[in-house]
Amino acid sequence: MRVHYRAPLNFTWEGMEEARQALARIDEWLARIREVVAKKIDNGKNKTRPGEQFEEALDDDLNISAALGFLFESIRETNRAMDQNEMDAATANAWLKWWERVNSVLRLERQLVLDASSGRFTLEGGDVQMIHLPSEIAKLAEERAQARLAKDFQKSDELRDELSARGWEIRDTKDGQKLARRAGA
Repeated sequence: MRVHYRAPLNFTWEGMEEARQALARIDEWLARIREVVAKKIDNGKNKTRPGEQFEEALDDDLNISAALGFLFESIRETNRAMDQNEMDAATANAWLKWWERVNSVLRLERQLVLDASSGRFTLEGGDVQMIHLPSEIAKLAEERAQARLAKDFQKSDELRDELSARGWEIRDTKDGQKLARRAGA
């Protein structure tokens, strides 16, 4: 995915491993950003803000190399800001909104949405695809949804931790739970 669409793609297993590591890096970054948002840190420090360079690179004849370069440079800068406690919740939230725009193009983070009334999972965006969701993961997600409905937040958190340990991330949204398999997991 790093080469221009008109250039030939050279497949190697090393390239696959690099791609897996890049996806894991994005996942780790997203987890850190979401943690800052969840902690509602307000230190008044807004060192880094998302820019338009990703979109500009794609507008330049689909220059995916430049776009991905900006993505990973942004990850590096925001990780540095988080390491130095220079990012507050508002800035982290702005980066999450930016990621949603980026992900709407790259579709690296696909999420399953649990409909609590039917107990069925669908891919976010209504795409129709067969998805193998292990039964134990579906059961844990359903138990967590029921715990939240019963306002048993301690059990809900324990189930979230169990899902995380098994390589799944679950988030609560206005549309219900969103379950995503972490890349590299």
